[in-house]
Amino acid sequence: MNFVNTTAPIAIEQLKEYFVNKETFFIIDYKESELKGQKLLTYLSNLDLPVDLDNIDDELVKEYLTASSLVSIPSLEEIVTNILFEHKGITDTETYKEFISNNKEILDVWTSKLDSLTLFNMYTVPVDDFKTYVESFPVDETSSLEGINFISLIKHEPFFEWFKIVDEEKLVFYKTYFEEYMFKGKNLFSYWANENNPMFLLTSGIASGEVNSEEYLKAKEKSIEEMNHVAPI
Repeated sequence: MNFVNTTAPIAIEQLKEYFVNKETFFIIDYKESELKGQKLLTYLSNLDLPVDLDNIDDELVKEYLTASSLVSIPSLEEIVTNILFEHKGITDTETYKEFISNNKEILDVWTSKLDSLTLFNMYTVPVDDFKTYVESFPVDETSSLEGINFISLIKHEPFFEWFKIVDEEKLVFYKTYFEEYMFKGKNLFSYWANENNPMFLLTSGIASGEVNSEEYLKAKEKSIEEMNHVAPI
């Protein structure tokens, strides 16, 4: 791997390195960069090259949470995962206590969208009972791209600890997100269907007939009842 330490915007000569060597990976020093906040995130989204950021501050994390540009930045994905885990109580740390207090509203939005991916997981299976179940939940037809990077977290296998406890009473049928091609021209399934996603692998088994859908639904309903409306996935 050819690591290039740089700032944003990236110099043309450095960009040329990627087109000569596809193993090039850019590490951008955020503190020293001219581009900041949403401008940087939009720039990196349009550039669509392998990058990561160094010297990230809380303001950029907040901008990332509200960004409308889909972008892959490993360090931000890791930080936001840790924040969300602390926000949800999956971890007992208080590292981001102040940040969480100051940004509770947007973190609640991310939590709702991420939790509701358990519904999307069922919605992908061509079984009428599954679709009927999903469509019984409150419908949100928003097409807003704000916070779109929630889908950037689901490519990481450790993130799926998130779905161990999901409050079923707060799930939402995000109809537009579930059905439309609104993620850089792709649909949600394009991101959901990856080898690091154990939930996708399970539903693939159902779709292929390797797992019995009726048994899966009965087991899920039993689990929900036993956990007093808290659904382990």
